[in-house]
Amino acid sequence: MTEPAAVPVPAIPTATTQDIITHKITVARTARYATTGASPANAARLWVVFHGYGMRAADFIAPFADAAPGDTRVIAPEGLSRFYAEMPRPDGGHLTRVGASWLTRDDRDDELRDAIAMLHAVVAREHAGVVAARGVAPQLGVLGFSQGVAMSMRFAADLANNPALGRPARLNTHILWAGGLAHDVTDEAIRAPWHGTTVRVVVGERDQFATDAFRDSMRTRLLAIGATTTAHSFAGGHRLDTPLLGALLGQMLVRNG
Repeated sequence: MTEPAAVPVPAIPTATTQDIITHKITVARTARYATTGASPANAARLWVVFHGYGMRAADFIAPFADAAPGDTRVIAPEGLSRFYAEMPRPDGGHLTRVGASWLTRDDRDDELRDAIAMLHAVVAREHAGVVAARGVAPQLGVLGFSQGVAMSMRFAADLANNPALGRPARLNTHILWAGGLAHDVTDEAIRAPWHGTTVRVVVGERDQFATDAFRDSMRTRLLAIGATTTAHSFAGGHRLDTPLLGALLGQMLVRNG
């Protein structure tokens, strides 16, 4: 018998880089932040605090609830990128703990733009609430912890672009707690926002991330920026220290008007 003729199978096209196009679209989304301390009517000082990697605002702000002086309001924005903080487990236990992050290296410019816009909106809202309640602007302080140090610098460098705070918006105190300086903020970009600002550097004596190289690098760059800094330490590791935190929050002087 004659074998039937083979039926040709059409080739399945394979994707090429020309076939894949990444698109972007700007959307509105919901951000969240936590507050503690004084009501707007009693807030002579307003602190904006930035959490570390894998933390949530409500958890991070807990030590501030105990440490903040009576005339101090603390606001903790939360990074827009949330994720499950543990690797997947068959029992689903990894779904318990959720953390947040400020930025990744993927689409970094877009993420940074979104984060800065969110931060300006949060701070403008809280600042306006204090002004409406007290009739006078509060002293503004910023604290960054761990990954939040770099993000707090990015916010500070862009502070002048938030017209809701008045011009020129002045940063009274900036606390850099256990984190590296932002590599994408130039010395020139932070020099003006830090003019007249009290800059404090805090590192725990047993912080496993604070190597000698880390400390030397930070010291060298702060000198290059020309910032006048005060160093603080405590007997602990990579964490906030409530007694020292309370002392530093209270050292931000309150001025009239």
